[in-house]
Amino acid sequence: MKRYSFPDKKVYQVLFVLFLFCMLMTSRDTMFCLHLLGFYRTQLVVVLLLAAVGILFLWVQRKNLREIFTDGRMWLILGAAVLMLLPMLVKRDWQLMYFSILLNICAAIFLTYFVSLEQTAKCYVVILTGLSAFSVLATYFLRILPDRGLLPVPVFDNGRVDFYNFFLSIVPIDYVKNRNFGIFREPGVHQFFLLLGLFLNNYTAQWKKSWQLWTVNAVLGFTMLSTFATGGLIEMGLLVIFLFWDKKWYRDKRARYAAYGVILALCVAVAVILIQKNSLYYELIGVFGKFKDSDSGSSRLDSIYMDLQFFLHHPIFGERLSTVLHGVADNTSSTMIQYAAFGAVTGSLHVAAWGFLAWDRKRNILGNLLLLLILFMSFNTQNLIWDLFFWLFPVMALAERGLPLLSERRRKK
Repeated sequence: MKRYSFPDKKVYQVLFVLFLFCMLMTSRDTMFCLHLLGFYRTQLVVVLLLAAVGILFLWVQRKNLREIFTDGRMWLILGAAVLMLLPMLVKRDWQLMYFSILLNICAAIFLTYFVSLEQTAKCYVVILTGLSAFSVLATYFLRILPDRGLLPVPVFDNGRVDFYNFFLSIVPIDYVKNRNFGIFREPGVHQFFLLLGLFLNNYTAQWKKSWQLWTVNAVLGFTMLSTFATGGLIEMGLLVIFLFWDKKWYRDKRARYAAYGVILALCVAVAVILIQKNSLYYELIGVFGKFKDSDSGSSRLDSIYMDLQFFLHHPIFGERLSTVLHGVADNTSSTMIQYAAFGAVTGSLHVAAWGFLAWDRKRNILGNLLLLLILFMSFNTQNLIWDLFFWLFPVMALAERGLPLLSERRRKK
Protein backbone atom coordinates (compact mmCIF):
# COMPACT_ATOMS: atom_id res chain seq x y z
CA MET A 1 0.00 0.00 0.00
CA LYS A 2 1.49 3.29 -1.11
CA ARG A 3 1.86 6.09 1.42
CA TYR A 4 1.61 9.72 0.32
CA SER A 5 3.38 11.11 3.34
CA PHE A 6 3.81 14.73 4.28
CA PRO A 7 7.40 16.05 4.10
CA ASP A 8 9.54 14.73 6.96
CA LYS A 9 9.56 18.01 8.87
CA LYS A 10 8.91 18.72 12.52
CA VAL A 11 6.07 21.11 11.75
CA TYR A 12 3.98 18.39 10.08
CA GLN A 13 4.62 15.98 12.95
CA VAL A 14 3.50 18.57 15.49
CA LEU A 15 0.44 19.43 13.43
CA PHE A 16 -0.60 15.78 13.30
CA VAL A 17 -0.26 15.42 17.08
CA LEU A 18 -2.37 18.56 17.56
CA PHE A 19 -4.91 17.26 15.04
CA LEU A 20 -5.32 13.91 16.81
CA PHE A 21 -5.44 15.64 20.20
CA CYS A 22 -8.24 17.96 19.03
CA MET A 23 -10.12 15.02 17.50
CA LEU A 24 -9.95 13.20 20.83
CA MET A 25 -11.04 16.23 22.85
CA THR A 26 -14.04 16.81 20.57
CA SER A 27 -15.06 13.18 20.09
CA ARG A 28 -18.71 12.34 20.68
CA ASP A 29 -18.21 10.87 24.17
CA THR A 30 -16.34 13.70 25.84
CA MET A 31 -17.75 16.29 28.21
CA PHE A 32 -16.61 18.96 25.77
CA CYS A 33 -19.01 17.60 23.16
CA LEU A 34 -21.91 16.95 25.50
CA HIS A 35 -21.79 19.94 27.85
CA LEU A 36 -18.88 22.38 27.60
CA LEU A 37 -18.70 23.36 23.93
CA GLY A 38 -21.89 21.60 22.88
CA PHE A 39 -22.62 18.94 20.29
CA TYR A 40 -23.01 21.16 17.22
CA ARG A 41 -19.90 23.23 17.92
CA THR A 42 -17.72 20.20 18.47
CA GLN A 43 -19.05 18.51 15.33
CA LEU A 44 -18.29 21.68 13.39
CA VAL A 45 -14.76 21.62 14.78
CA VAL A 46 -14.37 17.98 13.70
CA VAL A 47 -15.58 18.70 10.15
CA LEU A 48 -13.39 21.80 9.84
CA LEU A 49 -10.32 19.95 11.13
CA LEU A 50 -10.83 17.08 8.69
CA ALA A 51 -11.45 19.53 5.86
CA ALA A 52 -8.31 21.50 6.73
CA VAL A 53 -6.13 18.38 6.83
CA GLY A 54 -7.71 17.15 3.60
CA ILE A 55 -7.04 20.42 1.78
CA LEU A 56 -3.45 20.55 3.09
CA PHE A 57 -2.88 16.93 2.03
CA LEU A 58 -4.21 17.51 -1.48
CA TRP A 59 -2.12 20.66 -1.85
CA VAL A 60 1.09 18.95 -0.73
CA GLN A 61 0.34 15.94 -2.97
CA ARG A 62 -1.10 17.94 -5.88
CA LYS A 63 1.24 16.16 -8.32
CA ASN A 64 -0.19 12.78 -7.29
CA LEU A 65 -3.91 13.58 -7.39
CA ARG A 66 -4.65 11.08 -10.13
CA GLU A 67 -2.98 8.25 -8.19
CA ILE A 68 -4.73 9.28 -4.99
CA PHE A 69 -8.21 9.28 -6.49
CA THR A 70 -7.68 5.98 -8.31
CA ASP A 71 -6.15 4.24 -5.30
CA GLY A 72 -7.89 1.11 -4.00
CA ARG A 73 -8.80 2.95 -0.82
CA MET A 74 -11.32 5.00 -2.81
CA TRP A 75 -13.20 1.76 -3.53
CA LEU A 76 -13.19 1.06 0.18
CA ILE A 77 -14.69 4.50 0.84
CA LEU A 78 -17.32 3.89 -1.83
CA GLY A 79 -18.13 0.48 -0.36
CA ALA A 80 -18.48 1.97 3.11
CA ALA A 81 -20.83 4.63 1.73
CA VAL A 82 -23.03 1.96 0.16
CA LEU A 83 -23.10 -0.14 3.33
CA MET A 84 -23.96 2.83 5.56
CA LEU A 85 -26.36 4.76 3.34
CA LEU A 86 -28.24 1.99 1.52
CA PRO A 87 -30.00 0.89 4.75
CA MET A 88 -30.99 4.51 5.34
CA LEU A 89 -32.48 4.82 1.84
CA VAL A 90 -34.26 1.46 1.91
CA LYS A 91 -35.82 2.13 5.32
CA ARG A 92 -36.39 5.84 4.59
CA ASP A 93 -34.77 6.47 7.93
CA TRP A 94 -33.57 10.05 7.54
CA GLN A 95 -31.08 10.26 10.40
CA LEU A 96 -27.81 12.18 10.30
CA MET A 97 -26.15 9.47 12.38
CA TYR A 98 -25.67 7.42 9.21
CA PHE A 99 -23.52 10.23 7.84
CA SER A 100 -21.74 10.72 11.16
CA ILE A 101 -20.62 7.08 11.24
CA LEU A 102 -19.69 7.20 7.54
CA LEU A 103 -17.59 10.31 8.22
CA ASN A 104 -15.70 8.43 10.94
CA ILE A 105 -15.01 5.50 8.60
CA CYS A 106 -13.90 7.78 5.76
CA ALA A 107 -11.66 9.76 8.12
CA ALA A 108 -9.90 6.56 9.19
CA ILE A 109 -9.35 5.48 5.58
CA PHE A 110 -8.16 8.97 4.66
CA LEU A 111 -5.46 8.91 7.35
CA THR A 112 -3.94 5.75 5.84
CA TYR A 113 -2.97 7.81 2.79
CA PHE A 114 -0.26 9.66 4.72
CA VAL A 115 0.26 8.00 8.11
CA SER A 116 0.53 4.38 9.21
CA LEU A 117 -1.53 2.54 11.79
CA GLU A 118 1.59 2.19 13.96
CA GLN A 119 2.34 5.91 13.85
CA THR A 120 -1.25 6.86 14.65
CA ALA A 121 -1.41 4.33 17.48
CA LYS A 122 1.79 5.67 19.03
CA CYS A 123 0.53 9.24 18.79
CA TYR A 124 -2.78 8.25 20.41
CA VAL A 125 -1.00 6.36 23.18
CA VAL A 126 1.26 9.33 23.96
CA ILE A 127 -1.69 11.75 24.07
CA LEU A 128 -3.80 9.40 26.19
CA THR A 129 -0.93 8.77 28.60
CA GLY A 130 -0.49 12.51 29.15
CA LEU A 131 -4.23 13.00 29.67
CA SER A 132 -4.35 9.99 31.99
CA ALA A 133 -1.51 11.24 34.19
CA PHE A 134 -3.16 14.64 34.45
CA SER A 135 -6.56 13.11 35.21
CA VAL A 136 -5.12 11.21 38.19
CA LEU A 137 -3.40 14.40 39.38
CA ALA A 138 -6.62 16.42 39.02
CA THR A 139 -8.92 13.79 40.58
CA TYR A 140 -6.88 13.20 43.73
CA PHE A 141 -4.66 16.27 44.22
CA LEU A 142 -5.59 19.39 42.24
CA ARG A 143 -9.18 19.12 43.46
CA ILE A 144 -7.96 19.90 46.99
CA LEU A 145 -7.30 23.52 45.97
CA PRO A 146 -10.87 24.42 44.91
CA ASP A 147 -12.29 22.20 47.69
CA ARG A 148 -10.54 24.47 50.21
CA GLY A 149 -11.29 27.67 48.35
CA LEU A 150 -7.64 28.22 47.38
CA LEU A 151 -8.15 28.19 43.62
CA PRO A 152 -11.18 29.31 41.59
CA VAL A 153 -12.03 26.59 39.08
CA PRO A 154 -14.99 26.68 36.65
CA VAL A 155 -17.86 24.41 37.68
CA PHE A 156 -20.47 22.86 35.43
CA ASP A 157 -23.44 20.56 35.89
CA ASN A 158 -24.18 17.68 33.53
CA GLY A 159 -27.71 17.34 34.90
CA ARG A 160 -26.79 14.89 37.64
CA VAL A 161 -23.33 15.75 38.97
CA ASP A 162 -21.37 18.95 39.52
CA PHE A 163 -17.83 18.94 38.11
CA TYR A 164 -14.67 21.00 38.36
CA ASN A 165 -13.44 21.82 34.88
CA PHE A 166 -9.65 21.51 34.75
CA PHE A 167 -9.89 21.57 30.93
CA LEU A 168 -7.74 18.45 30.41
CA SER A 169 -9.81 16.58 32.97
CA ILE A 170 -13.17 17.00 34.65
CA VAL A 171 -13.54 16.07 38.32
CA PRO A 172 -16.83 15.34 40.15
CA ILE A 173 -17.20 17.55 43.22
CA ASP A 174 -19.29 15.46 45.61
CA TYR A 175 -21.03 12.43 44.12
CA VAL A 176 -18.63 9.66 42.98
CA LYS A 177 -15.86 12.19 43.56
CA ASN A 178 -13.12 9.54 43.67
CA ARG A 179 -13.89 8.08 40.25
CA ASN A 180 -11.71 9.21 37.37
CA PHE A 181 -13.79 10.58 34.49
CA GLY A 182 -10.86 11.99 32.52
CA ILE A 183 -12.41 14.05 29.72
CA PHE A 184 -15.25 11.59 29.16
CA ARG A 185 -18.94 11.51 30.01
CA GLU A 186 -18.49 8.68 32.51
CA PRO A 187 -15.86 6.21 33.79
CA GLY A 188 -17.51 3.39 31.83
CA VAL A 189 -16.59 5.24 28.63
CA HIS A 190 -13.16 6.22 29.94
CA GLN A 191 -12.32 2.53 30.37
CA PHE A 192 -12.81 1.86 26.64
CA PHE A 193 -10.25 4.48 25.64
CA LEU A 194 -7.82 3.22 28.29
CA LEU A 195 -8.14 -0.43 27.27
CA LEU A 196 -7.73 0.55 23.64
CA GLY A 197 -4.58 2.44 24.65
CA LEU A 198 -3.21 -0.57 26.53
CA PHE A 199 -3.87 -2.84 23.57
CA LEU A 200 -2.27 -0.45 21.07
CA ASN A 201 0.70 0.16 23.35
CA ASN A 202 1.52 -3.54 23.57
CA TYR A 203 0.60 -4.70 20.07
CA THR A 204 0.77 -1.79 17.62
CA ALA A 205 2.89 1.13 18.80
CA GLN A 206 6.65 0.66 18.45
CA TRP A 207 9.04 1.87 21.16
CA LYS A 208 12.81 2.15 20.97
CA LYS A 209 13.30 1.38 24.66
CA SER A 210 11.41 -1.03 26.90
CA TRP A 211 11.06 1.48 29.75
CA GLN A 212 8.81 3.57 27.48
CA LEU A 213 6.46 0.62 26.99
CA TRP A 214 6.33 -0.14 30.70
CA THR A 215 5.88 3.51 31.71
CA VAL A 216 2.84 3.82 29.44
CA ASN A 217 1.44 0.53 30.73
CA ALA A 218 1.87 1.70 34.33
CA VAL A 219 0.19 5.08 33.76
CA LEU A 220 -2.73 3.67 31.77
CA GLY A 221 -3.12 0.74 34.17
CA PHE A 222 -3.20 2.94 37.26
CA THR A 223 -5.65 5.28 35.55
CA MET A 224 -7.89 2.32 34.79
CA LEU A 225 -7.87 1.40 38.48
CA SER A 226 -8.87 4.97 39.35
CA THR A 227 -12.01 4.75 37.18
CA PHE A 228 -13.46 2.04 39.46
CA ALA A 229 -15.25 0.78 36.34
CA THR A 230 -16.14 -2.85 36.96
CA GLY A 231 -16.02 -3.81 33.31
CA GLY A 232 -12.76 -1.96 32.76
CA LEU A 233 -11.07 -3.63 35.71
CA ILE A 234 -12.15 -7.09 34.55
CA GLU A 235 -11.01 -6.38 30.99
CA MET A 236 -7.64 -5.05 32.13
CA GLY A 237 -7.11 -8.05 34.39
CA LEU A 238 -7.87 -10.40 31.51
CA LEU A 239 -5.62 -8.42 29.16
CA VAL A 240 -2.71 -8.54 31.63
CA ILE A 241 -3.09 -12.31 31.99
CA PHE A 242 -3.29 -12.64 28.21
CA LEU A 243 -0.17 -10.49 27.74
CA PHE A 244 1.82 -12.60 30.19
CA TRP A 245 0.92 -15.66 28.17
CA ASP A 246 1.06 -14.19 24.66
CA LYS A 247 4.23 -12.12 25.13
CA LYS A 248 5.95 -14.88 27.15
CA TRP A 249 6.54 -12.44 30.01
CA TYR A 250 6.30 -15.32 32.46
CA ARG A 251 9.75 -16.37 31.26
CA ASP A 252 11.25 -13.06 32.44
CA LYS A 253 12.19 -13.12 36.13
CA ARG A 254 11.89 -9.33 36.42
CA ALA A 255 8.39 -9.38 34.92
CA ARG A 256 7.33 -12.12 37.34
CA TYR A 257 8.66 -10.23 40.36
CA ALA A 258 6.99 -7.03 39.14
CA ALA A 259 3.71 -8.90 38.81
CA TYR A 260 4.05 -10.30 42.34
CA GLY A 261 4.75 -6.81 43.64
CA VAL A 262 1.72 -5.30 41.89
CA ILE A 263 -0.58 -8.07 43.13
CA LEU A 264 0.71 -7.67 46.69
CA ALA A 265 0.35 -3.88 46.56
CA LEU A 266 -3.23 -4.18 45.28
CA CYS A 267 -4.14 -6.67 48.01
CA VAL A 268 -2.69 -4.42 50.70
CA ALA A 269 -4.47 -1.35 49.26
CA VAL A 270 -7.81 -3.16 49.14
CA ALA A 271 -7.34 -4.43 52.70
CA VAL A 272 -6.50 -0.96 54.01
CA ILE A 273 -9.52 0.59 52.24
CA LEU A 274 -11.89 -2.07 53.61
CA ILE A 275 -10.52 -1.87 57.15
CA GLN A 276 -10.30 1.92 57.42
CA LYS A 277 -13.43 2.57 55.36
CA ASN A 278 -11.80 5.69 53.93
CA SER A 279 -13.03 7.83 51.03
CA LEU A 280 -12.37 5.05 48.50
CA TYR A 281 -14.38 2.48 50.45
CA TYR A 282 -17.74 3.09 48.78
CA GLU A 283 -16.17 3.20 45.31
CA LEU A 284 -14.60 -0.19 45.98
CA ILE A 285 -17.85 -1.57 47.34
CA GLY A 286 -19.54 -0.32 44.20
CA VAL A 287 -17.13 -2.32 42.04
CA PHE A 288 -17.78 -5.59 43.88
CA GLY A 289 -21.42 -4.76 44.51
CA LYS A 290 -22.22 -5.05 40.82
CA PHE A 291 -21.60 -8.78 41.01
CA LYS A 292 -24.37 -9.02 43.60
CA ASP A 293 -26.69 -6.40 42.15
CA SER A 294 -28.03 -7.73 38.86
CA ASP A 295 -29.51 -4.43 37.60
CA SER A 296 -26.38 -3.42 35.68
CA GLY A 297 -25.89 -6.86 34.15
CA SER A 298 -29.56 -7.40 33.37
CA SER A 299 -29.85 -4.08 31.52
CA ARG A 300 -26.94 -5.09 29.29
CA LEU A 301 -28.46 -8.51 28.66
CA ASP A 302 -31.76 -6.79 27.84
CA SER A 303 -30.04 -4.63 25.25
CA ILE A 304 -28.39 -7.66 23.62
CA TYR A 305 -31.68 -9.57 23.58
CA MET A 306 -33.63 -6.63 22.12
CA ASP A 307 -30.99 -5.91 19.46
CA LEU A 308 -30.98 -9.59 18.52
CA GLN A 309 -34.75 -9.47 18.05
CA PHE A 310 -34.45 -6.40 15.82
CA PHE A 311 -31.75 -8.12 13.77
CA LEU A 312 -33.70 -11.36 13.34
CA HIS A 313 -36.76 -9.41 12.13
CA HIS A 314 -34.70 -7.17 9.81
CA PRO A 315 -31.50 -9.11 8.99
CA ILE A 316 -30.62 -7.37 5.71
CA PHE A 317 -30.92 -3.63 6.36
CA GLY A 318 -31.78 -3.54 10.05
CA GLU A 319 -34.44 -1.66 12.01
CA ARG A 320 -34.77 2.13 12.17
CA LEU A 321 -32.04 3.78 14.22
CA SER A 322 -34.31 5.51 16.71
CA THR A 323 -36.23 2.28 17.32
CA VAL A 324 -32.99 0.40 18.03
CA LEU A 325 -31.42 3.04 20.24
CA HIS A 326 -34.58 3.48 22.30
CA GLY A 327 -35.75 -0.13 22.20
CA VAL A 328 -34.63 -0.50 25.81
CA ALA A 329 -33.98 2.08 28.49
CA ASP A 330 -30.20 1.87 28.02
CA ASN A 331 -28.99 0.19 24.84
CA THR A 332 -25.30 -0.44 25.50
CA SER A 333 -24.25 -3.21 23.12
CA SER A 334 -22.24 -1.47 20.39
CA THR A 335 -21.76 -4.62 18.32
CA MET A 336 -25.36 -5.76 18.42
CA ILE A 337 -26.54 -2.21 17.70
CA GLN A 338 -24.56 -2.44 14.46
CA TYR A 339 -26.37 -5.63 13.44
CA ALA A 340 -29.77 -4.39 14.64
CA ALA A 341 -29.60 -0.99 12.93
CA PHE A 342 -27.61 -1.75 9.75
CA GLY A 343 -28.05 -5.44 9.05
CA ALA A 344 -25.76 -8.44 8.66
CA VAL A 345 -23.25 -7.09 6.13
CA THR A 346 -22.52 -3.77 7.84
CA GLY A 347 -22.48 -5.41 11.26
CA SER A 348 -20.00 -7.99 9.99
CA LEU A 349 -17.82 -5.21 8.55
CA HIS A 350 -17.50 -3.82 12.07
CA VAL A 351 -16.50 -7.24 13.43
CA ALA A 352 -14.07 -7.84 10.56
CA ALA A 353 -12.37 -4.48 11.10
CA TRP A 354 -11.64 -5.28 14.75
CA GLY A 355 -10.47 -8.69 13.62
CA PHE A 356 -7.93 -7.15 11.24
CA LEU A 357 -6.70 -4.95 14.09
CA ALA A 358 -6.22 -7.71 16.67
CA TRP A 359 -5.70 -10.91 14.67
CA ASP A 360 -2.17 -12.27 14.43
CA ARG A 361 -1.43 -15.16 12.06
CA LYS A 362 1.39 -16.34 14.32
CA ARG A 363 -1.03 -16.71 17.24
CA ASN A 364 -3.36 -19.69 17.43
CA ILE A 365 -7.07 -19.29 16.83
CA LEU A 366 -8.01 -19.60 20.49
CA GLY A 367 -5.58 -16.84 21.46
CA ASN A 368 -6.91 -14.53 18.76
CA LEU A 369 -10.50 -15.15 19.81
CA LEU A 370 -9.65 -14.49 23.47
CA LEU A 371 -8.04 -11.15 22.62
CA LEU A 372 -11.00 -10.16 20.47
CA LEU A 373 -13.35 -11.11 23.30
CA ILE A 374 -11.51 -8.79 25.70
CA LEU A 375 -11.66 -5.92 23.21
CA PHE A 376 -15.33 -6.53 22.45
CA MET A 377 -16.12 -6.46 26.18
CA SER A 378 -14.71 -2.93 26.37
CA PHE A 379 -17.15 -1.42 23.89
CA ASN A 380 -20.19 -3.57 24.52
CA THR A 381 -20.91 -2.05 27.92
CA GLN A 382 -21.46 1.34 26.26
CA ASN A 383 -22.95 2.55 22.99
CA LEU A 384 -19.95 4.01 21.16
CA ILE A 385 -20.93 3.52 17.52
CA TRP A 386 -20.88 7.26 16.77
CA ASP A 387 -17.40 7.89 18.19
CA LEU A 388 -14.45 8.37 15.82
CA PHE A 389 -12.11 6.33 18.03
CA PHE A 390 -14.48 3.37 17.94
CA TRP A 391 -13.78 3.19 14.20
CA LEU A 392 -10.36 4.78 13.73
CA PHE A 393 -7.87 1.98 14.41
CA PRO A 394 -10.00 -0.98 13.24
CA VAL A 395 -10.78 0.69 9.91
CA MET A 396 -7.15 1.76 9.44
CA ALA A 397 -6.20 -1.89 10.01
CA LEU A 398 -8.89 -3.00 7.55
CA ALA A 399 -7.45 -0.67 4.90
CA GLU A 400 -3.77 -1.43 5.57
CA ARG A 401 -4.07 -5.19 6.03
CA GLY A 402 -7.29 -6.09 4.24
CA LEU A 403 -6.77 -4.38 0.88
CA PRO A 404 -3.31 -5.91 0.31
CA LEU A 405 -4.81 -9.35 0.99
CA LEU A 406 -7.45 -8.77 -1.68
CA SER A 407 -4.81 -7.62 -4.16
CA GLU A 408 -2.69 -10.65 -3.39
CA ARG A 409 -5.59 -13.02 -4.01
CA ARG A 410 -6.42 -11.32 -7.31
CA ARG A 411 -2.83 -11.74 -8.49
CA LYS A 412 -2.90 -15.44 -7.60
CA LYS A 413 -6.08 -15.92 -9.64
